[in-house]
Amino acid sequence: MSYQVIARKWRPQRFSDMVGQEHIARTLKNAVKSGRIAHAYLFVGPRGIGKTTTARIFAKALNCENPQDGEPCCECESCRSIADESNVDVIEIDAATHTQVEKARELCEDVQHLPIRSKYKIYIIDEVHMLSKSAWNALLKTIEEPPAHAKFIFATTEVNKVLPTVISRCQRFDLRRIQTTAIAARLKMIADAENVKISNDAINVIAQAADGGMRDAQSLLDQLISFFGGDESGITEDQALNLFGLTAPREMEALLNSITHNDRAAVIRDIHDFADQGKNLETLFEEIISWLRGILLSRILGDNTGSVLDETPEKIEAFRRIAASVAPASVQRLLESISGAGYLLRDAINKQVFLESILLKAMRIAHAPQIADLIARLNQIRSKGELAPLESVVPLYELPAGQAFTAPGSQFAVPSIPAVPVSGIGKQPEPQAAPQAQTASEPEKKTPADSVPVAPPAVTAPAPQPEVKAEAAPEPRTAEKQESVPDPRIEAKAEPVPEPVSEPVPEPQSEVKEEPVSEPQAEKKQEPVPEPQVEVISEPVAEFKDAPQVEVISEPVIERPPEEENAVRVKAPRTRRRAEAAPAQKDADAEAEEIPGPVVWEKLILDVRETLCKKTLAQAMLAGKVISFNGPCLQVAFDSVYSAGESILISREKPLLDMRLAAIAERPGAYLSIERRPGLVTPAQRKQKEDAEALRRETERKPFIASILNSLDGVLTDVHHLDKDESGEESAM
Repeated sequence: MSYQVIARKWRPQRFSDMVGQEHIARTLKNAVKSGRIAHAYLFVGPRGIGKTTTARIFAKALNCENPQDGEPCCECESCRSIADESNVDVIEIDAATHTQVEKARELCEDVQHLPIRSKYKIYIIDEVHMLSKSAWNALLKTIEEPPAHAKFIFATTEVNKVLPTVISRCQRFDLRRIQTTAIAARLKMIADAENVKISNDAINVIAQAADGGMRDAQSLLDQLISFFGGDESGITEDQALNLFGLTAPREMEALLNSITHNDRAAVIRDIHDFADQGKNLETLFEEIISWLRGILLSRILGDNTGSVLDETPEKIEAFRRIAASVAPASVQRLLESISGAGYLLRDAINKQVFLESILLKAMRIAHAPQIADLIARLNQIRSKGELAPLESVVPLYELPAGQAFTAPGSQFAVPSIPAVPVSGIGKQPEPQAAPQAQTASEPEKKTPADSVPVAPPAVTAPAPQPEVKAEAAPEPRTAEKQESVPDPRIEAKAEPVPEPVSEPVPEPQSEVKEEPVSEPQAEKKQEPVPEPQVEVISEPVAEFKDAPQVEVISEPVIERPPEEENAVRVKAPRTRRRAEAAPAQKDADAEAEEIPGPVVWEKLILDVRETLCKKTLAQAMLAGKVISFNGPCLQVAFDSVYSAGESILISREKPLLDMRLAAIAERPGAYLSIERRPGLVTPAQRKQKEDAEALRRETERKPFIASILNSLDGVLTDVHHLDKDESGEESAM
């Protein structure tokens, strides 16, 4: 008799011989004993776990002449003929070969014939997922309602390719991978029966390389016996590792210790040694992932690791030794970084270099400082009181527009340039008034404005206004007077000769009262000396220095319609008349309500450009036109054709702009409303945009630029200017 390989010689012949599929064997035995036999069965699972073997044992049990508790006797004529594949009533078909619809039709015709010698006519169709759709359609009716003497047993490794209509007509059984310990025990039994000397470590190596498949394990054992079976000392672990390209557990433990402890030099040396030994680097990569998973689960599960991991006790103990010295978070980051690169390694030209780069990158990510660790460290420092100096720092979102400082009175405040108040953003500096001379006969007097102490830089209200000269009685300035600029030489000559106030002036409400001073303190200082207050106009005027020349600083102004410009010019007289009739607090509220929308929009643009340093956003805001500022809503419109990009950019930054708008306008809850309207762009702006677009199209037609755009698959988005070459022709730069 010719030699028969171990995988065929030691194929199970009874349900009791099956390893790792006890749930399937019990179900089929009970079906045979009770006589509840379905007309079609579907066995699903990976390769080499016993799908076809289970189908043959089930066929033997169905046609056995003397079944024993659902098991085939393996002694009758039917059992022996099925075992040697000579039974005419048990037909095995390879679906990968018979994929045509003609074969399916022939099978449907053959089903109608009665069995010759057996009780049932059984069709075992292997790899049924290879059948074509037309072949399946031809078999559907026969599978659903076959004759009583016909039974179908299907086996497949890819059940997802089987039609759902076929699966619904069968009883499905999912076979699982066989545990490594069960494979090792079966191999030990076979080796003893074959009189083969092999160490237990070598058997464990074979069981690990089989990856849950009994047929693969038996084939590897047969191969190992052929290579080293003649040695009197027997087959060792090193021989098995060298044959299958695997790595010894002690070497893997050393490599994983280097990876988990960020020893990059040791990792490079180990991989170089494995490559020199001829190890399969793809297999090494899979082993690294398996070890990382074992280390992580050993740290998480503790003593219950053996119930989850299908590994030998020695390897589980190695997992625990490594896990005891590393953090689970770093191992998890290593596993996440490495596991997704397996398919790239298969296609890499130089697998050693690629594996080294993958591991080094994963180690850098896994051992880098994490935000959670930094937060935990900061909390630890805060609990010890080491962050007390930082408690006085005002959060950025609580700062008024244009200011950055620590809490008032803090001993940790750093000296810096005084902050600009919110109301002063976009305005010219207030003049520094010269000190007034006092006569010898008149006692020293202090106005209420002088008696108010100067606030620290943390105060957000406007700075106190200086005293100005009063000739007889303060007169409200008209729009024409505001527009006129006094001659600096005349003002400089008139400054050294101030005129004292001869008569008390009726006490009007001054804008200086916006200084945030508590009321009891103000009343306490005003009662002893009820001096008249001189009204100070908080309008931009020239700044007076010690030098005779006066420098006029102009603020950046955005174009406004004439009606809005007139509203800004007449604001000051209306505010002053309202202030004369209302208390100081109401006067401040009324003045805040009367701030025109364009002025607030200008302040917001300046704040975005200077404080937030977002010049692109500020440039985009210049294209907006203020419609109204009613209540908390500042309504701004953009041209729907020529300013669409600007409106989109501002919409993305709307939460930030809303916060800064509420601080600038001093209105809690103020927000920005953005809309698009046609016809907002002026003819000059429209002409400029159209010229730029025409220039861009003309530039794209240049052969050189067109070739660059085609090669880079791009679009020209900006053209700065045109230069003329020596021939006089214009060329886009």
